[in-house]
Amino acid sequence: PEQWRISHRVGDKRITMRLGLTSFKHVGVFPEQSSNWEYIYNKTKELVEKARQENKPKPKILNLFAYTGAASLAAKAAGADVTHLDSVKQVVTWARTNMELSNLDNVRWIVEDALKFAKREAKRGNVYQGIILDPPAYGHGPDGEKWKLDECLFDILGCVKQILAPTDSFMVLNLYSNGYSAVLGETIVKQAFGLKSEQDYKSLDFGELVLKDRFGKNLPLSVVVRLSK
Repeated sequence: PEQWRISHRVGDKRITMRLGLTSFKHVGVFPEQSSNWEYIYNKTKELVEKARQENKPKPKILNLFAYTGAASLAAKAAGADVTHLDSVKQVVTWARTNMELSNLDNVRWIVEDALKFAKREAKRGNVYQGIILDPPAYGHGPDGEKWKLDECLFDILGCVKQILAPTDSFMVLNLYSNGYSAVLGETIVKQAFGLKSEQDYKSLDFGELVLKDRFGKNLPLSVVVRLSK
């Protein structure tokens, strides 16, 4: 069919996504990301529970390059206030449909260039308890701006450092570009965040996300770095 739906359990919740055939050969989900969704859900759930115990506002989660929103839905299902940002209006509309199919609501939707938005948030002094980045190797902003990951990854991570809460927070960085290894991903996060020793963070995990084929072979699909502070 041209369109169909899938349902996936994240933590003790279930999210539903509308998939479909597109001219750019995506179907609306990258299934190897499911381990990231689980991490985001669990980390957000911890922050929500701590905020409740301390009578503080819900944690705020920012999803940059958010595509059709599975990571946004994981954070929302865990009880956070979620901001979903992508430069392509059509996929933001698609993500809103997925939110409704998952019986969730009140996600904040933004069509914007990620780096410009992060810089503005830093100037405003806004802070998030969780930030998710899944940047493409190449792309265009909403006004046709050219995006090349190699040229701006360090800059955007520097902005993310400014708007990520210094404690009780997490960041997930996913890299599809073939030029990055897991070790290089860890190194650039350490450099951008000024992490000099293990005392500067709770955990810093890095590796590859894979899918296993029917013959049992692992197919490497992306590099991930997960920082918890």
